Amino acid sequence: MGQALLTITGRTYRISCRDGDEDRISRLGDEIAVRADSITASLGSVPEGQLLVMTALMLADELSDTRAGVAPAAATPPMMDITRLTRIVERLETLARP
Repeated sequence: MGQALLTITGRTYRISCRDGDEDRISRLGDEIAVRADSITASLGSVPEGQLLVMTALMLADELSDTRAGVAPAAATPPMMDITRLTRIVERLETLARP
């Protein structure tokens, strides 16, 4: 079994994968790191759980648009996406409270 090392916001994660998939997993990890760095650059320090959810939402939004055939919004400033994601995460946290 192969292993890939991912570094995201200064933390290193050892991820098990199939032999031969190490490079692909590393590249995907680099994409996640870029998104996470973008969020922390715009918002400052964000709790790890919230950063994970925001990064996942950002990637899921892009995937959803791709599946729907929507062209990427290259002209949209990243801060707008991050602000929108922040509101979504805050709403989810409110709903999750007992």
